[in-house]
Amino acid sequence: MSAKNENPDQSKQYANSGKFNARIHLHKTYSTNPYPWPLWVFDQFPKKDYLRVLELGGGNGLLWMANAERIPDHWDITITDKSSGMLQDAQRNLAHLGERAQWSVMDAEKIHYPDESFDIVIANHMLYHLGNLERALSEIGRVLKKSGTFYASTIGSRNMAEMKELVKEFNPDSQYDRVLGMIESKFSMENGKQQLEHAFTDVQLHVYEDSLSITDSDAIVEYVLSMNGLEGNEQVMSLQEAQAFKVFLDGKMKESDGKIHISKASGMFSCTNARIVHSSTNPS
Repeated sequence: MSAKNENPDQSKQYANSGKFNARIHLHKTYSTNPYPWPLWVFDQFPKKDYLRVLELGGGNGLLWMANAERIPDHWDITITDKSSGMLQDAQRNLAHLGERAQWSVMDAEKIHYPDESFDIVIANHMLYHLGNLERALSEIGRVLKKSGTFYASTIGSRNMAEMKELVKEFNPDSQYDRVLGMIESKFSMENGKQQLEHAFTDVQLHVYEDSLSITDSDAIVEYVLSMNGLEGNEQVMSLQEAQAFKVFLDGKMKESDGKIHISKASGMFSCTNARIVHSSTNPS
């Protein structure tokens, strides 16, 4: 398994599940919505048997781990990612799926499958990382069956707003807000539908209501450190700053009954009726 054509900066960010897990831990542990995000995402999919499913940017397989007991028996699942390290983690995590799951190191801008191969294509919080979203949407529309659905989740402009404010108050020169702004400007709940409608005639947004109530400053520190290298080569906080940031957060928690509240804005677009004219060729 090779990792050709990886962006050198993002390949460091996603070389394995380490930084990704720091972000997942914060959301999983401190979410106020008792119904977890991965279960909600899975709820959006049709539960028909004998579906072919493609997940782009599948990371360490979290979506399928969380829904292991809910996957219909005859789904054929293909999980791709640009990072070979992430896919190796996913293979270990999902070994129980056996032959029902396939794996491929792949760029979403060049999907190596024939036209109309999949009933469902999934991009879970990953479209904002792409260099050429238009090309990726064209590829998604090409490999999606005419009756198929594309599911794309993302964040809104007010996602983690208080986190941005905390980091800025601690260090007005931090690049954290800029990094998040770069992500939101590329593909968000606010601008996603307009972009998706260039490729699909029916685009619907489904909103997941949630927030965070955080009681451990270390979890916030690890989350912010995990953002280093998320976009380009931007560093939002150095390891030297981290200890002082923890002391800063502990002070904030004492002022607010031991908790820090963080707003969230997350949702998923469902897209049908691809506008793409199929090429009837296999690009591989």
